[in-house]
Formats: sequence, structure tokens, C-alpha cells
Amino acid sequence: MRGLGLALLLAGAPARAGTNVVLISLDTTRADALSCYGRLPGLAPTAPAEATPHLDALAREGLRFERFYATAPTTLSSHATLLTGLDPHQHGVPRNGFPLAEGVPTLATRLAGEGWDTIGVLGAAVLDSDLGLARGFRVYDDDVGAVTGAVATRADNVVTRALAAVDARPSTAPPLFLFAHFYDAHAPYDPPEPYRTRFAPQGYHGPFATSMEGRLLPLREAIAAGQADPLDVAAVNGLYQAEVAYVDAQVGELLQGLATRGLLDDAVVIVIADHGESVQTNAALAYTHGSGVTDDVVRVPLIVRSYGSNAIVRRGVVERSANMTCVAPTVERLVGLEPSLGQDCWQLVRPGPVNDTDGWPERPSPAAFAEATRPHVTASSTWNNVGLRRAVRVGEAQLFAGPSAGEPPMLIGVAERGTARHALRDLLAERLSAWDAVTPPFRSDDPTGALWQVLETLGYVDPVSDERTGP
Repeated sequence: MRGLGLALLLAGAPARAGTNVVLISLDTTRADALSCYGRLPGLAPTAPAEATPHLDALAREGLRFERFYATAPTTLSSHATLLTGLDPHQHGVPRNGFPLAEGVPTLATRLAGEGWDTIGVLGAAVLDSDLGLARGFRVYDDDVGAVTGAVATRADNVVTRALAAVDARPSTAPPLFLFAHFYDAHAPYDPPEPYRTRFAPQGYHGPFATSMEGRLLPLREAIAAGQADPLDVAAVNGLYQAEVAYVDAQVGELLQGLATRGLLDDAVVIVIADHGESVQTNAALAYTHGSGVTDDVVRVPLIVRSYGSNAIVRRGVVERSANMTCVAPTVERLVGLEPSLGQDCWQLVRPGPVNDTDGWPERPSPAAFAEATRPHVTASSTWNNVGLRRAVRVGEAQLFAGPSAGEPPMLIGVAERGTARHALRDLLAERLSAWDAVTPPFRSDDPTGALWQVLETLGYVDPVSDERTGP
């Protein structure tokens, strides 16, 4: 485990009574992979209707955001937004392997400075401490391959390490901020039993019955050509859903462990995903993320629940759209701090009556921007991702553009026709152009050495000419 000693923390800002914070990140988990959001398209009819009972219960007992969006479909960039409240044009992390700049404050640095004991436990080396997100954590356990030499680990190992780190705290430790990252839903989908069998098509004995190794790219090509076997598609979707179901069970184990230790007596739990995953419905980008900004890869779950006698989060469903930049400042406000990390969503989560409906143009939600991170750019004079697919969402209106592909702005999600529709499209296009006009400079500090090998092993290194070959 990495981090400053507890003695250093206790010698700094004085500990104070406060709410424990548990932030759980589900890597590569699209919203409809959780049963409380619907059902993953293309599952076998025999698959269980309820795939994620623990997270579903958390949503019933707390607050679920129906339309919540990530700012990028890539792990490091999205987590940088999650922990800083800044979008990619502000925090300057274009994709995996590019460290967060020194001096950028994070949720961990803020909470540590206010007296919280900060612990982070990771499921994959893509968030290695060298990439800048470790700052502010007393413990940042990124040693996912200590025994096996692997670059990712299963969810049960994350739970074991997280509870061990919690148990190592003295009995007089200050309030806890625990960040737990689960990587299992990322390709290649290799769920343990009984989840693998539970979500498989009944009687399936095809190529994905035992392993996906070397088989996913041919399936993508078959889907793009309209020649994929529906049973193969159902089998792979089942493997992906099984991974999410397994993580759900382990999240239940983690929360139960924290409850047994009394750490949920006064706490707020936030469950979120960094990005989603395309399935067969996106034929050009099946079983990938990074190259698109449609709902399958940037609409993610967000569930917030408070524990204790003084509820600080209402129960129900947030219908109004929101985006990942609001999470860190909302956590600050939830624990009684003045937000310092951006614009919060407090008005959507606070107890009491809330008007959270979107209405264009009288009452639009704040604009949510997103940009693709692939195909990788190797040389440029502008921000790495400017030429890639991008989107702006305001309420139910979504505008997509693909500059490098010559795709004109496309507006969806609104009923207006004629002049009104054109005016809305032009307005959102202006907002997207304004966002693109303020970007960091091009970053050429591509990872090398051990970090490059980690990214290659995880599938993040692909030929520049083929944006579909990796996740």
C-alpha cells in the first residue's frame, strides 16, 4: 500500500466529527447493466430479470439519477473528472496514460485537508499512483498485481484489501473517505461461476462458452457485416452482464463489511461508473468504448444514499440530466463543506421537494459535454481530442458531431420541427464550438516503459488506423 503515514495525517488538520464517505467506481458499466435502469439489450431470454439486487436496493433506499453522463469514455480521463469536478478541457487529461497535472486539487486533497482519513483501493493499474490521482490519499493501494504480476484484479480482492485498510486504522481515526474501484466489467469478460452460467444462453456450446480470448475482434467484424450469430451475441452480452452481476455481489460484501464495523452509521455512499460499453446495437463500435459519445458509452449510473438518523440525501429518482463534473463538489456539500471543486448538484439531492424537470428553452439543465478519446492522435498543434466525436447535452436535447469523420451536427431527443429545431441545433452547436475554443495545448507525453506495457496488456494500445481494435 502507498501513501503517507497515519501519523502525518493526524499531525495535520485536526480531526473532527463528520460523515463517512464511500465512493464506489464501477469501470465500464453502462446504465442499463443495472437492473434498476432497465435491461441490457441482447441478453438471452433465459437470463435473470434482476441482475444487480444489491445496487437496486441501494437505489430504492436512496437516490438514482436517471440521465447522468460521463465527460469521456475512457477510465483515467473520466476518473480525473470524478475526483476534480473538472471536465477534460479543464483538467487536461486526454486519455489513459497522461498524468493529471501537479497542483490540481482533488476531492481527496480537500477531504484530507478538512480532517478525513483518505483511503483508495484500485482494481486496475490504469489508475496507477504515478498518474496523479493518488494525491490527497493517505493510503492509495494500486498494487493490483502484488501476487500474480497482473495489471488488474477481481472485485473480491478489492473488497478484501479495502476492508483490511479500514481495519488497520486506529480506533480513534477521523471520519473516513474510501474510494473503491472495480474493474471487472472491462473486456475481456471473464466472470466467475456461478455468474457465467447464470447469464449464458440456455444450452449454448459456441465459441464463447469457455473463453473470449482471440474471439472478440472476429465477432465485432461479423456484427459490422451483419453476419453475427445471434447466439454468440447473446453469449457475449451474458458474459458482460455476468461481470456486472458479480461486481454487484461484491459491492454488497463491501457495504456489509463497512456496516458491521459501524462505518455506515453516519455515512453517504455514492456509486458511479466511469463510462459504459457498446454492445451489438452499435454495429460500428461493438464491445468497445473510447471512440463514441452516444448514450451506450457515456450514460452511466449514479446512485447516492445516506445512512444515519439525519438523512442528507432524499429518496427517489432524479429525472433532470446531470453530468460527472458535479460529483466532487456535491460530496463536499453533503459533508458540510463549502464547495471548492466546481458546480454541485445539491439542489437535486437535498431532502425536501425538488423541481428536477428539464424544460427547453425555459428551464434547461446545465450543458453536459463529452468527447471521444480514440482514435489516438500522434501529432497535432491543438488539443488531442478536438477532431474526434463529441456531444453536448442540454436536458433531453443531444447534439452529436464528428469533425474528423465529416459528420454534420445531428440533433436528437427533441420534438420541435422546422425553424425551432434548426434554432436549437444552431444554439447547441455554438455551445459545443465555444467549449472546443477553450482547450489545453496538445500533450505529447505518451507513456513509455512499464506504464506502456500496462496499457498494452489492458487493451488500450491499438493501431492509429483502426479505432475499433481496442476497448
